[in-house]
Parts: sequence; C-alpha cells; structure tokens
Amino acid sequence: MIKVTAIETGKARMKTAQRTGRDDRGPIGRKIDIFRDRDWVEPLPILCFLIEHPEGRFLVDTGDTWRNSVPGYLPGWNPFYRQVSIRVAPEEEIGPRLRNLGIDPARDLSAVILTHFHHDHTGGLEHFPHNRIIGPRANYAVSTGLRGMMMGCLPQRWPIWLTPELVDLNGPPIGPFHTSHPITTDGRIALVPTPGHVRGHCSVIVQAGDVAYFLAGDATYSQDNLRAERTDGVTNDPTTARATLRAIKSFAALRPTIILPAHDPDGPCRLAERDVFA
Repeated sequence: MIKVTAIETGKARMKTAQRTGRDDRGPIGRKIDIFRDRDWVEPLPILCFLIEHPEGRFLVDTGDTWRNSVPGYLPGWNPFYRQVSIRVAPEEEIGPRLRNLGIDPARDLSAVILTHFHHDHTGGLEHFPHNRIIGPRANYAVSTGLRGMMMGCLPQRWPIWLTPELVDLNGPPIGPFHTSHPITTDGRIALVPTPGHVRGHCSVIVQAGDVAYFLAGDATYSQDNLRAERTDGVTNDPTTARATLRAIKSFAALRPTIILPAHDPDGPCRLAERDVFA
C-alpha cells in the first residue's frame, strides 16, 4: 500500500511573469519582465509531499521557514527576493505539520528527498538533523556559494550539519526519462531528471498500483502551464524547460498520472479526488 499526502507549509506570492514566462523571451528578457511586472499572482501554497511506502515514510521537499519574515534573513543585496513574498507562520513549518499528523520528524522518516535546493524547498531542513537528506548532485553543484545565492538558494542559511547524500541519476529509464535514481529497492519511488527551472532539477515518480504520482517540484508551477507547455520566468534554459514539460506529458500518456507541482493550488484537490492528467 502506497499513500501520498500533500502538506502545505505557508504561502508564496510571485509576479505573473515569474509563474509564466513569455515564449519569445530568453533568460535575460524573462528576468527583466519579472522586475518590470506590477502584477502578482494569488497566494500559492508551498507544498511538501509525504509518501508512505512499505519500506518507510519519505518526505519530498521541506518547504520554507517563518524566518523569511525576520529582517536580514534574506540577503538584501539580491533584488530577486523583493520579487517574491513568503508567508509562513511558525506552526506552518514542516516539523509541526508532521507532528500534527502523528509523525516524529526525527524518528519516523526513512529519508527526506529534495527536488532542488531553492530556499522554499530547503527552508525546513533544520527539522531533520537525524535523517538521510537525498538530493541531486547536479543541482547541488549550482546551489552553493555566491552562485547559489544569486540563483535563489540560501546556502548560508542551511544547517551547519547538512551533508546531503548527493545522487547521480544513472539508473534505469522510466518511460520517456532516459535515466533515474531509485529511492526504494522495488523502484516504485524514483528520482527522474526534469531540468529547466534550474539545472539539475529532479522530480519524484511514485508508482502505486493503478496510478502514478508525479511530484514535479518546480518543473512546472501548475498543471495548466504543463498542459500548455508554458515555461516559467526563472529558467535560464527555456528550451530544456519546455522539453521537460513534454517529457512529463509523455509519461502521463503512458499511464494514469496525478500531477503534483510544489506550488499548484489545485494539486491537493487533484490528489484527494485521484484526478489524473488527461
């Protein structure tokens, strides 16, 4: 028996030009569009996903932290952080959310899996000092130091004990994805490459009986954007991002699949209703 549960850890707001980039704009043009944009999207959830599998419980991403609201937490020299707004109450962090589900973060999880190292996916890491933290090596490589800080990561805020288990995706193909990294021995939970939002980004496929769950991270911000193959304004590689969207759609054409991005407000409802992509 495999079960997937969506867990919301606060809200994020972004510019409309961040959620959906213009097709005729390249990487630099898309960033200019975000800075010029005066329109904000509605508050979007910051979602993590709990997977319950016969081999244990696995958490995908850790959400963000209430410390975003503390002056000085976000680097003032980086103007990007003024283009997003994160609102997280202390009790909305992933640790309290898991405890409300009767799960002890320190003892009851087999591993935490990161789709990538952006701050709204790693902000809850401090709740997991005794856990395996699994992340894609290729994304970690562009997430540390000044480069990472320029690209939406906060390595200077990561716990000092953080030594993630960095993995390469050199496992068997899954559908249109030419390689993967199995998380469980039965291969029913696996990382697949979904670059584009950022280099080295991965998604998590959960294959459970008659349905698959595609935990997309930020490969797309919404199922609507996926369907229309609309890439975001963050990407430095729109061509790769669009190819990723097409690969996800191809996977969903092979078997019933529930699409679950990290910031899609309709995702939890699709999950509850087992509403597959069509």
